[in-house]
Formats: sequence, C-alpha cells, structure tokens
Amino acid sequence: MPLLGSHSLTIAAAVVLGFDGAALAGLGLWSGRAVLVLVGLVLFLSAGLVILSWRWYQHRLDQIALARRALGDEVREMQRMVRKER
Repeated sequence: MPLLGSHSLTIAAAVVLGFDGAALAGLGLWSGRAVLVLVGLVLFLSAGLVILSWRWYQHRLDQIALARRALGDEVREMQRMVRKER
C-alpha cells in the first residue's frame, strides 16, 4: 500500500518547486543577481506546469477508462448477438 497517492506527491513536488523558486528569486533580488531571479522564476513557473501536467494525465486516464468501459459494452453486445443467432 503506497504511503502517498499520486495527488499528494504531485502537490508536494509543486510546493517544493514553488518554494525553491520563490526563495531563489528572493535571494537574487536581495543580492542583485539577475540570473538567480531568472532561474527562480523558471522554477516557480515549473511548479504550475507540474500541476497542469498531472491534471492532463488524470484527464487522459479518465478517457481511457471510459473507452475501456465502452469497449466492454460493445463486446458484450456482440457476444449477445452471436448467442442469439445460434
């Protein structure tokens, strides 16, 4: 049994990336280093990308489950038709 679900791990990854990005950007502003600010902003924005990609992944899994159910219904209908013809 997994300790954390995929949703919890995704949230944790996004929080860590967001915090690291914000801290790095803040350090860059404080020290006057533009490169640190840029890297911090990239990390901060990547936290949002992690959440968006997880949502896309979940949506695709839902579509696959729906297609599998539809396929199963179609197979059962075909089996019913074959039995009826005998």
